[in-house]
Amino acid sequence: MTGTEPVRTAILPDTRARAALTARRHGVPPTMIAAVAERRAIGDWRGACAAADVDVYVNPDTVRRRYGAETAERLLGSLRGLAPDLLRWHLPRQGHGAGELLAEVLTPLADLGAAGADGGGLLLAALTPRIALDAGQRIVLTVLEAGTRRRALLRSWPKADGDPVKQALLAGVRTRQAERYDLVRNPEFWNASQAVDLAAMRDGTAEARELARLQDAGEFEAAWQLAGFSLSHDAGLPSRMRWLAALPVRLSGLAERVRAALPEADTAVLRSGTGAVILSGLAHDGGAPHAHAVSHHEARGLPTIANAVWARSVDVDLLRHGFLGVQDLHPLVASALATDLMPLSSPEAEAEAGSEAAGWLYQAVPFIAEPCSDAAVPTLWIQCGAARHRVAYVDGTWQPIDHVAGAAHAARESLLHRLGGPANPCMQATLYLSSGRHVIDLAESLLHHGRAAEVVRVVTAHAGAQAALDELDLPAGGTVGEALATLHENTLQLRMLLAGATRQRETPSYRSLPTPMTNPSRRPSRKGVSSRTHRWT
Repeated sequence: MTGTEPVRTAILPDTRARAALTARRHGVPPTMIAAVAERRAIGDWRGACAAADVDVYVNPDTVRRRYGAETAERLLGSLRGLAPDLLRWHLPRQGHGAGELLAEVLTPLADLGAAGADGGGLLLAALTPRIALDAGQRIVLTVLEAGTRRRALLRSWPKADGDPVKQALLAGVRTRQAERYDLVRNPEFWNASQAVDLAAMRDGTAEARELARLQDAGEFEAAWQLAGFSLSHDAGLPSRMRWLAALPVRLSGLAERVRAALPEADTAVLRSGTGAVILSGLAHDGGAPHAHAVSHHEARGLPTIANAVWARSVDVDLLRHGFLGVQDLHPLVASALATDLMPLSSPEAEAEAGSEAAGWLYQAVPFIAEPCSDAAVPTLWIQCGAARHRVAYVDGTWQPIDHVAGAAHAARESLLHRLGGPANPCMQATLYLSSGRHVIDLAESLLHHGRAAEVVRVVTAHAGAQAALDELDLPAGGTVGEALATLHENTLQLRMLLAGATRQRETPSYRSLPTPMTNPSRRPSRKGVSSRTHRWT
């Protein structure tokens, strides 16, 4: 987080904010962004996908033979415009824990045109089957046929067109929810050249800012009314009221966006979590549209409004409330959301920004404000009450530099800490850094996002090249070496599947490990675990 205390809101509680921050810092780290930008700069879309841990099960030559040259060119155009790290940044994620990708989700990206006699289309889509997430939060990119549905106004759902590999990938995937995660009309979430359109997510007008203020305060009824909707709900259900208060809906211009996305629909539904909101009266020119909060089963059979149409940008909320700074965003996202602060992005600028993003190891350290980039030794700014102090790694230990206190005051602070009382932030940060827990916590978070290379680099850089990964215990159980071995085994299993070995083996999954703790300042119990320590730099 940034050095200021973040604002607590009804829309962005701490749990969701921490999950989103972890997903952005460790799920799409600066090293990934730089590697993807380097490959994109020379037109290597396959290399860019590999750098972003996106497995491509797409053969343009097969598409050309089966569907024609025009369809193949549309596919290649979409692949050349794809920024796979931007796609990973925006795919739906869990709102708790480490913010991992949602499992068994199908996200349509581009409509490639008609594919069959039944009037269906061909889709470029991103999949998150469990076998891919077990292999390190990997994403699978493929082409699917979409057969038309019988009910009017509802989009088609994809099918595997007889390919056994696609059938295995789609097994368990909730294809009927593809409408909810559809990005065909919103390529700004994955296409580099259109990412500038993310600027529409900003709260630019006075009305939009007032709507955001009302929602942050939990005054959802007043917010819906100001947005031009008449809202009804079951006031006797406290859970429904809490759900509505926390619903991250972008109310400014909502009716117009829904009409543009579903021009023939008078009634449509947005879905989130355990509930849904039915919007009716959309086709009427006069009168306010109506919003009715219901359960999921009460909204069956209605056209679904894609999340990209109705949901607020979590990046905008994180920025607005001080959870992160513009420099912490993906460069393409930052260019769109903060055009007054950053120039328009380019692949070269992305690579430079990613390679120069120093200090990300220390971003989750308690009381951290920011790294001190111009120091000769590792130095951090700590938010110590109202002041900012530095702590630095000097002569093999972390030491406070600016927190100067008299001998008597220092003795009182030390005694109070030994008796179980609170220590000053500089002392707490120094003790935490000296224990090496920031390295282990970062390694576990990176493992949950599949970043094996970063884990090895971080551990060897701070424990030495001779560090035994099998002796570094993770707070959630097991060792770093065991987790890396499991990720490797699961990755091989996924690659065998994509190579045509559709019969999956029974192997343990890293996802079965407990979710890492979201509070890095709290040290978990070490009962029954070796107390062996290591020197960290």
